[in-house]
Amino acid sequence: MRIHQLSTEVANQIAAGEVIERPASVVKELLENALDAQADVIHIDIGFGGLNQIKISDNGIGIVAEDLPLAITPHATSKISKLEDLAAIESLGFRGEALASIASISKLTISSKPAMQEHGMLLEYQNQAAKVRPFPRAKGTTVDVCDLFYNAPVRKKFLKTEQTEFQAIDNLVRRFALSAPHVTIKLNHNGKSILSLPAATQEVLQQARISRLLGKQFIESAMYFNAEHNGVKLYGWISDIHYQRSQNDKIWVYINGRMVKDKLVNHAIKQVYEPILYPGRHPACILYLVIDPQEIDVNVHPTKHEVRFQQPRLIHDFINTQLRHTLNLPVHLNPSFSKEWPKRQLTKEPLRIQENNENFNWLMQQDQTQTNFKWLQLYKRYLLIYLNQKPYLVDLLKLQQQWLQDILRSSTLPLASRALLVPVYSDIPTLSFTDLQLARELLLKVGIDIQLKEENKLIIYSLPQLIPNLNLKSFLVTFFASPYFNLDSLIDLLVKNCTQDDTPITEEQCRSYISYLEENQSVLEKSQVIKCLSKEVCQSLLNVE
Repeated sequence: MRIHQLSTEVANQIAAGEVIERPASVVKELLENALDAQADVIHIDIGFGGLNQIKISDNGIGIVAEDLPLAITPHATSKISKLEDLAAIESLGFRGEALASIASISKLTISSKPAMQEHGMLLEYQNQAAKVRPFPRAKGTTVDVCDLFYNAPVRKKFLKTEQTEFQAIDNLVRRFALSAPHVTIKLNHNGKSILSLPAATQEVLQQARISRLLGKQFIESAMYFNAEHNGVKLYGWISDIHYQRSQNDKIWVYINGRMVKDKLVNHAIKQVYEPILYPGRHPACILYLVIDPQEIDVNVHPTKHEVRFQQPRLIHDFINTQLRHTLNLPVHLNPSFSKEWPKRQLTKEPLRIQENNENFNWLMQQDQTQTNFKWLQLYKRYLLIYLNQKPYLVDLLKLQQQWLQDILRSSTLPLASRALLVPVYSDIPTLSFTDLQLARELLLKVGIDIQLKEENKLIIYSLPQLIPNLNLKSFLVTFFASPYFNLDSLIDLLVKNCTQDDTPITEEQCRSYISYLEENQSVLEKSQVIKCLSKEVCQSLLNVE
């Protein structure tokens, strides 16, 4: 094939692939447009997870009648006009791609009326044909997106279920609601009211909105701070060390009012919390960073989720320091332990039990502190530690399973999942449609997404993020052989089929294990996760007298 110019239709769909990944992407772009239009009331109506309809109405400044046809053409925007404007972007949108991309893969209708215009105008766009006519309406704009991806079946095939797609929209709207607390937001799905948030123009109302979106437990444990350094302002609410989540989905960061998922900021947060939280646990926080627009570049990715800082080290250290101050942590905390512990090798010679064995003296002489302790991993399965002035033998597999069970039972459902790069196929016994649906709904709660491929064959698309070492085959065989499905028994089954991580544990992990053991010592002793190494126990373990 020779080189040729792509048609406008094909070019627009390619551009849409960069901007519009799923219905939630459409909602994000339209919400940003509404906020740029100075709206303080936004209504969001979703039909069938956004696949049938996405309708967003606002009371913003509106679009002038003459500009309405131009709004759906590529690279047309009211946000910037010259190259220099890219160096100091203050609006949420600026690329001029959103409406054009949406129009190329949906049946689009836009009605709008500026305050100074006598009547509104309606634009209908479908199959590259646009019609504009007068339309009675109040001040503001309404964008109605129907049949998303109707002309892109390949894209539509990769979308998830209605519930999953709406969940993505719901999460996005909740994050957006905290970027614009002054805006009244209403979200409906299939005609049912899901979220109704009045404008929060006062501090008490803002806290009420946070409580509604992140939960009462978060706001009750959250610590507010407000700091400024070299023209950079940072403020927000962060969870204390007692509030720990199984997922990292409640770390919400806003830079100049823009929702972002920035690796630099996330690393600064992780570096502060990682040494003080249990492994696999995450904090929650709402951070607002206000910085000179000339100090950041938001023109990094079509979705505008990423930013670049001119002084990344300064921003990283500023965030890190302020979080440490708020949590009352040492500013120069070094979470790692000394790696100068004496190296010891296991020998094949039989151990002899003595009252004053030198092999144990090094362990017994240590003070029980978080910064000075010693430990020894035996055959990858056991851990020898010193706890409460006594030596203990820890069954690592049982410890990890008990810990996992505690985390799973205290986690908010559904659990975070990790998508499999290559879906896994599994044979199952014949089930009724009702039983299969119940099983699927239950498995989704713990992060396992399954689909029936054939009568006796399943496809597994995702697994729980918290359980990287799940024996999937054994789990599925036992699960589908059970006479009934129950969430408690499901969690027990997950834990039972969690295999041990054979990688040598680190000092950081050992410190976390010791903290957990201290808090749950009596329970763990009863369940034989740990054994106190008295002389009698050692003799029994080694079968000697």
